[in-house]
Amino acid sequence: MYKHALKEIKKSKLNTSPFPYLIVKNLIPSNELTKLNKLLPSFKDIDGDDILFQSTSQTKKTVLPSSAIYKKLIKKNIFKKVDEMFKKLKPEIVKKFNSQIKLHVKKKYQKSKLNYHSSFSLMRKGYIKSSHLDRRDHLLHILYYPYSDSKNGGDLHIDKLKKHKKVYDVFPDKKNLITHKKYKVKNNSCLFTLNVPWAYHSVSKYKGNKDRKYFYVVY
Repeated sequence: MYKHALKEIKKSKLNTSPFPYLIVKNLIPSNELTKLNKLLPSFKDIDGDDILFQSTSQTKKTVLPSSAIYKKLIKKNIFKKVDEMFKKLKPEIVKKFNSQIKLHVKKKYQKSKLNYHSSFSLMRKGYIKSSHLDRRDHLLHILYYPYSDSKNGGDLHIDKLKKHKKVYDVFPDKKNLITHKKYKVKNNSCLFTLNVPWAYHSVSKYKGNKDRKYFYVVY
């Protein structure tokens, strides 16, 4: 799995506008993807105090590593392999983004220790996310989608500020942004992003009847 992912990452183009990001279309081997999707729970399967709702419409659930559900999942071989793959990929991802890190990150922070964190989320029909910035205390963000109904909305938008600012709002006004690029979120696709202060992205309304499932990984 790791070797396959590394090969796909190395051959994928690093985009530098409007911010540094990378789209990988087939991150893990198809046989491993089948095993993973058979294991992953559905939106209705996970519930309880351990679940974090991340939308006011309650169309997104997140399972954190501290939860009993995540601890149960990580005991399964295929889930653990994905987690270990992302841990192992960290130096290679940093290497892929190295030129942009040197350009956008202050020198005194360039060799800072990077901690690893991962969570698992599910989106159901009706989910939408306006343009936003992710938390600023990470260098690199990863969104890996084992499953999504790509024909029914939920497109990933790479957004661009019409004019750069000294202070960047976490949730900017729509009038200050344009959509730079749209990507249909397909099974086994992965977005890698250098977390610069203008790395705005959004998700159009998801209309699929099947749950979208994804891992959120940060270094």
